Amino acid sequence: MGDMDALNRCWGETCLPVLLFEGDGPFTLAYQNEAADKIISEKDGLSDFLFAQEQFDFAKALKSQRMQKAFCASGNGREDPLFCRINGEVYCLELFLWKGYIACMLCEITAFYQRTENQMNEAIMANRAKTNFLSEMSHDIRTPMNAIMGMTELALSQQDTPVRIREYLQKIRTASGHMMSLLNEVLDMSRIESGKVLISPEEMEIADFLHEVLVVAKPQADAKGLLFDLSIGKIEQERIMADSVRLKQIFLNLLSNAVKFTPEKGRVTLFLEMEREETGGVVMRAEVADTGIGMSREFIEKIFVPFEREHSLTVSKIQGTGLGMAITKNLVELMKGEIRVESRQNEGSRFWLTIPFEAAPDHMEAYRRALSGKRILVFSEDRSRRGHLSQIIERLGMQMDWADRAEQVIFDLNDAVFADWEYFAFLTAEKAGEVEMVSFLSEIRKRMGDSFPMLMLSEGDWSQMEYVLTRSGINAFIPLPLFCSRIASALYAFTQEGRAEQTLQSAEKRRDFSGKRILLVEDNELNLEIATELLGMSGLLIEPACDGERAVEMFTASRPFYYDLIFMDIQMPVMNGLDATRAIRSLNRPDAELVPIIAMSANAFVEDVKNSLDVGMNDHISKPLDMDRVFVCLDRFLGR
Repeated sequence: MGDMDALNRCWGETCLPVLLFEGDGPFTLAYQNEAADKIISEKDGLSDFLFAQEQFDFAKALKSQRMQKAFCASGNGREDPLFCRINGEVYCLELFLWKGYIACMLCEITAFYQRTENQMNEAIMANRAKTNFLSEMSHDIRTPMNAIMGMTELALSQQDTPVRIREYLQKIRTASGHMMSLLNEVLDMSRIESGKVLISPEEMEIADFLHEVLVVAKPQADAKGLLFDLSIGKIEQERIMADSVRLKQIFLNLLSNAVKFTPEKGRVTLFLEMEREETGGVVMRAEVADTGIGMSREFIEKIFVPFEREHSLTVSKIQGTGLGMAITKNLVELMKGEIRVESRQNEGSRFWLTIPFEAAPDHMEAYRRALSGKRILVFSEDRSRRGHLSQIIERLGMQMDWADRAEQVIFDLNDAVFADWEYFAFLTAEKAGEVEMVSFLSEIRKRMGDSFPMLMLSEGDWSQMEYVLTRSGINAFIPLPLFCSRIASALYAFTQEGRAEQTLQSAEKRRDFSGKRILLVEDNELNLEIATELLGMSGLLIEPACDGERAVEMFTASRPFYYDLIFMDIQMPVMNGLDATRAIRSLNRPDAELVPIIAMSANAFVEDVKNSLDVGMNDHISKPLDMDRVFVCLDRFLGR
């Protein structure tokens, strides 16, 4: 009784509800003050008002306090506070040790809790609205992009497409592919919501990567009247494991800024080298420089901060969001790399990149086996290129003769005939002094015969000269700068092994699914036409349906196993693709659960893929259609 009086004297007048638990034995309630009596009866007990998870946490808290361990937000190891709701009011539970008891004080926070809850609900609604908006925008952008990329593929598939037009189409495909990769980055909701951008390394050729960067960046510089210089250092590894989309984004951000902020007649420079490490890895070192307007010392410190732009009369006239450099820095750091910058106003800027990669297996051993011992003749007046080319030829186990005059070429070819041996191939520069190359090449072709490989090294636009030069005898084009993989693959194509490989690849590209029947469900007439044309070239029998309801009707009316596969759009009138899939899967027929159903949709978020798989679809292909991805899917489900 005395203890109770002492407890009342201490806690009875306290306006906050307080409960005391035995600190040694079982967790039994020893006392609660008058303020606690008003909201908690001894019959009910505090645990009756705790949320389910809070009951477990409350018991854990009591045990922690009994063991005199810190707990709760005030320094006791619990990250989240304890809450309970009593008679419509919300309380926060604060636990602490007091004279051998474990004290629990209830602090009423209803207004704060409701305000926080309202703010959280508003944030959730705003995020959901953002998600819906981006999803709709993604779908609306992907639909016309599907038409652009689909029509491009159809045009490229035509055998009689003029060479110049084919080159333009290939550039459209490259540029539209880059646009789609950027759209995927911006609109991938899982990345946006988590605040993370995932790096997905895959095997990548440096030569191909550089070509794709130059296809976008060099025309920008040319259109503005800038001199674009490309310089290649030592390339000790040409095939690496890298996220080519992110890497291209880094380089294109830097190069587009260099072009944007450099006035006419200025210079933009790109330097690149790949160096092997003793650990087996590869380090890419790159430098992007310009002679543009430069940056102030104060702005350099903020250049990688989002939405920061230098405030000057010149810069204000140039469009931009101020996000490019922030994105670039984040991507470089995600790749475990480093980026540095140096700039002076009215003198230009210079960015340095250092990024480590893993080396990827290459085909050089196969190239060397096929090319070893063969001899080639090179015609060029540019002796500065001789050393680099000689190293590449030696690396391939080949031999090289160099001619810097047209007469020397003829002498060397004649000597080979007289000595009863032959050159494997002839490599020539695009221009050579006063030599009329078209006539000269035609003469060599007549002399050496139709089967003799003749290749041209050039920095020019092949599409503008291919028509004339192929008729002059040139078999293949090798773009500069020189990469060992490019030269090796070009020469390998003319070996016995290379020709056999090309024949096999051509047979694989001519995919034949003759006799296989698919149900193509698509409400957009243009997309339906494109998909029908692209798929029809492989021999598939295609039956179209304009919406999900019609698709269900056609499947129900068909005999079992009539359709080998169904391509299903998602967003359609009358019945969407998800509901149509559920309806087909629920039919009482032997093929209802077995027929492969593939989502072919402009809905491309992670949750869209999950929704497709959850209703019983077997795969999800995003639009615009990547036909390689489509055919891989067909190979998988049609038993090839």
